[in-house]
Amino acid sequence: MQDNLIDWFKSFVPAPLNAAPRLWLRAAIGIAFVMPLVFLSDRWLVGTGLALQVIAPVGASAVLVFVASSSPFAQPWSVIGGNLFAALIGVALGLSGLPSVLAATLAGAATLLCLFSLRCLHPPSIALALVAAVGSPDLHQLHFGLLGPVMFNSLLLVTFALLFNNLTGNPYPKARLPRENEHHTRDPRPGERMSFVQDDVDRALAEFGEYVDITRDDLARLIKQTEKHALRRSMGEVTAAHVMSRDIYWHTPDTFIESAWQTLQQHRLRSLPVVEGDDHRLVGIVTQIDLLKHFHPRPGRLSFGQLNFLRGTKLRAIMSSPVVSVTMDTHMVELVYLLSDRGLHCLPVVDEQQRLVGMITQTDLIAALYRYWLKQLPD
Repeated sequence: MQDNLIDWFKSFVPAPLNAAPRLWLRAAIGIAFVMPLVFLSDRWLVGTGLALQVIAPVGASAVLVFVASSSPFAQPWSVIGGNLFAALIGVALGLSGLPSVLAATLAGAATLLCLFSLRCLHPPSIALALVAAVGSPDLHQLHFGLLGPVMFNSLLLVTFALLFNNLTGNPYPKARLPRENEHHTRDPRPGERMSFVQDDVDRALAEFGEYVDITRDDLARLIKQTEKHALRRSMGEVTAAHVMSRDIYWHTPDTFIESAWQTLQQHRLRSLPVVEGDDHRLVGIVTQIDLLKHFHPRPGRLSFGQLNFLRGTKLRAIMSSPVVSVTMDTHMVELVYLLSDRGLHCLPVVDEQQRLVGMITQTDLIAALYRYWLKQLPD
């Protein structure tokens, strides 16, 4: 009983922040820019006195769209639809002649139920409904004309949030994660085939039984990140340096594609890194598929051992650049993701100066995972 009481008191302690200070500074700058625009616009539309009454809910909305832009509460439909229906309900109750307390009570309850049913729940909209229901006599004189400044405020806020959030690297609105894999089949991605599926997330939310202020996609991504960190902890510090091949073949951008094909065939490789300079700085990569696109077909039967490539074509003309690469301290969990869900067949390993130091293929990764699995078997 005493432990339960202590835990209950601990619940009053502020939770640790999971956002970097720069994110809070970014949100503060966004609010500092948009609020003067809203106030000046409202003062021009309805005058200073009424502008001061309707701007407070906009401030609360600004906190959501800049600080918690991934929240369902902050999405454009929630802001625009929530404020529209809240203003309609609030004005209607304000004109009903009901006592202020009753009008405010009904405004809050009716707005909440309406926004829930229309999937545009936006907490500041509840405050807006109360302002519309029990505001000053001057505000009531606007009647349904209040919808004009309310919608203008909502559209201005959402438009500014679209520009500011996306320009500062914070995608808004939150897009749904793509479900298809890189091969365009109905199969889940390799990393998802033994993990949870969307139905599992839906069932978990249903069992939780409370409103969760996070989208299903964000919740699924959070669970996957948790799984990744748990796996990384259990596997220890197995990095690319432990897995990579160090004795590797490479070519320069000025190598002719005939020579690159001979290297691939002779050493049974599927790809070749392309480097330049005495320090072997990675600048590109070529694969068998890249080379096969540039051979001159001969009449008659095709022999892959005697391909006649277009003369004078160099690797710099066909190589893929920039290259997806990793460093020596990249953990094996990240390698699994890149070589499975990203559909890559190999990963060049570079140092801090982008110099090529190794290569990791799917075969290297399978062998490393097999060795790890053997270590986990009981003696």
